[in-house]
Amino acid sequence: MDKLSELPDRLEAERVVVRRYQQGDGKALFALLERNNNREFLHANVEEVASLATVRDAETKVQRHITEWVARERFVMGIWLKSDLNYVGEIWIEPKRWEVPSFELGWFLDQGYQGKGLATEAAKRALGFLFSDLHAHKVIVITRDTNQRSAKLAERLGFTKEGHFRECRAENGIHYGLVYYGLLKTEFSHE
Repeated sequence: MDKLSELPDRLEAERVVVRRYQQGDGKALFALLERNNNREFLHANVEEVASLATVRDAETKVQRHITEWVARERFVMGIWLKSDLNYVGEIWIEPKRWEVPSFELGWFLDQGYQGKGLATEAAKRALGFLFSDLHAHKVIVITRDTNQRSAKLAERLGFTKEGHFRECRAENGIHYGLVYYGLLKTEFSHE
């Protein structure tokens, strides 16, 4: 039996549930974009989400994520509050090299819920999924050097800064760099 055939599609932490997207979740994704100035915030960090113009666009994206999950090409999950089932963000996992195996981990969180430890909970639970269920040897995080919240979260999770590619990208005439972080299975703490 393929070791990836029976992956959990729901990961629980103390205050959040991280779960694979389901049909109809596009409405919650679009609602997140429309509140708390999230569209502008995500435009600077996760353009592919910020550019969703309608609920239908968001639902199409959700359907793509469902297909990617089934094909084991990418594992994208919503972050939901346990208390009221409110959608507050996203975790994504992209396979980089199955032969290692290594993966990239990324996230975003509604600006109205930042600074409360929810992203830390969700990302830590996703790391448990990566190392236990996907059998990762290494996980990387790549963030813009202007995104201090993501950099601090990676460091809080135990990632080591492995590189900084200065001014390697540009958007609207403004240059920015990318910071690469890595975490090995032997370095991951479940606490």
